[in-house]
Amino acid sequence: MTKFYFQLDGDIIRDVITYQHEGYTEAELENTFLPVGINAGYYRLKDGVPVLDQALKEEADHASRPADYVELERRLAAPEALNKQLAEESNANQLALMELHMLVLSVVSPDEG
Repeated sequence: MTKFYFQLDGDIIRDVITYQHEGYTEAELENTFLPVGINAGYYRLKDGVPVLDQALKEEADHASRPADYVELERRLAAPEALNKQLAEESNANQLALMELHMLVLSVVSPDEG
């Protein structure tokens, strides 16, 4: 068993050290090795055990992406939005064309009722 001392924000682990320090919570763990990224802000201390919070990890990963990656993601999203807009316009045009076709048919061959 190894003692670790965790700095917590609620139950989110912000820092880990191996010596007692004011403001840190002691936890005794069976494993002497901690997971990589334990102090990156996406692990929670649950019942004295560090547990990965995948949602927090995704947030941290998203926030730490390089500016070039963010720009690339933005540029890739633009055509997707344009394609969606074009599809919506195409559907509206098809509907308008069908309505026009029905109107022309009603004028060209009126009911002989």
